[in-house]
Amino acid sequence: MTDHITTERLTLRRPDMADAAAIASLVGDLDVSRWLTRAPHPYGLSDAYEFVSAVQNGNGNTFVICAGSKLVGCIGTEGQLGYWLGKNHWGRGYASEACRAMVKRHFTQGHDELISGYFMENLASRHVLQKLGFVRTSQEQARCPATGDCHVLQRMVLTQSRWEDQA
Repeated sequence: MTDHITTERLTLRRPDMADAAAIASLVGDLDVSRWLTRAPHPYGLSDAYEFVSAVQNGNGNTFVICAGSKLVGCIGTEGQLGYWLGKNHWGRGYASEACRAMVKRHFTQGHDELISGYFMENLASRHVLQKLGFVRTSQEQARCPATGDCHVLQRMVLTQSRWEDQA
């Protein structure tokens, strides 16, 4: 599989250590990390280095999202679809565009379904997933490491056949 995915406005590529400062800055914003199930707050440079190192040793399905040469977020399908964008890049359709590319990649790799989820208060993420065709499956309590708060996590699934029917 390719190390680069190009969409109309974005490039998804493998992260490298030179990306750590940008990742730390973007995820270090509590307005971003409060929606994530894995990122602590504060999120510093050492956290970003650990993240990049783990991605480099993973199965190759995590990418940074770039608009031009600027890193704006991250996306992956390591077990489930997960993504985030820096706050200054919200509301531009980048999440939907990047997610469409990753979902296509996921199903091209021969998988039958893809799971994801969102904290119930995160209406923007709900909208992205619903637009892609994800359907609700279950709810569970999940702790946000950035805030320590428990939230309802809405689990969702997208099957390959549903994805293909929408294409």
